[in-house]
Amino acid sequence: MTRQDALAEIVAERNRQERLKASGKFAHSCADNALSHTACLPVLAEEFGEVARAICEWDTLNLRDELIQTAAVCLAWLEGLEEKTFQIVSV
Repeated sequence: MTRQDALAEIVAERNRQERLKASGKFAHSCADNALSHTACLPVLAEEFGEVARAICEWDTLNLRDELIQTAAVCLAWLEGLEEKTFQIVSV
């Protein structure tokens, strides 16, 4: 896969995420200004966890998809980065 191909797939996944949000499957995406960094972190952690699971299960087909989804979440977060805040979370 070339870099251009990889970037095209990440953008396509990012667009899919926004379509899912528009359809009501998700209330927000990490691009939304309403979400703080602390709200985006679990979204990214979930995707990263799916990458880890694919590696542990030697699932190369799923690994590719999960890496693309993880990169798309990072892209969404970057899109809204300047408007995000750090939210204090008490444990």
